[in-house]
Amino acid sequence: MIKVKTMEEAWTKANEIFPTDYMKDDESSEHAGYPIYRSTAEEHFNDYICDLNDRLEVNIAEGNQSINIWIETEEQGEDVEVTAIAQSGETRNYATYAEFKKEFRFFLSSGNRYEDNEAHFEKIISSLREINENDIKIETCRSGLTIIFTYKKWRN
Repeated sequence: MIKVKTMEEAWTKANEIFPTDYMKDDESSEHAGYPIYRSTAEEHFNDYICDLNDRLEVNIAEGNQSINIWIETEEQGEDVEVTAIAQSGETRNYATYAEFKKEFRFFLSSGNRYEDNEAHFEKIISSLREINENDIKIETCRSGLTIIFTYKKWRN
């Protein structure tokens, strides 16, 4: 098990461990419900990386290895509440960004990459922390949702 602080660090570590280049396997991702990146080398088809939100699972067939790279930091958004409003009007409230992240990938329509949205969300959270005012909000629209991030300075 490996622990890092950000998703970017997790991918850097995965790149150090993974034996070949890789690309997203849309069919496997669709079946699994989360992004799967498979080796592009013919002799390494059974090597793949699963993006499980709070960790990357690096699977290497040789030696039957499965290595988890956990993302453990305040970046998980314990100080940020999230409200997601669908076009239908359905509203879901999440006590933390971490709770929202677990469900967000299921809101994505095909062709949308979770990674692009996550980078966007992390910039918003970073901005909220920089402003450092309790209950300040930033609203964004992604994948058909209106998403409101609220900074909770006094939560901790």
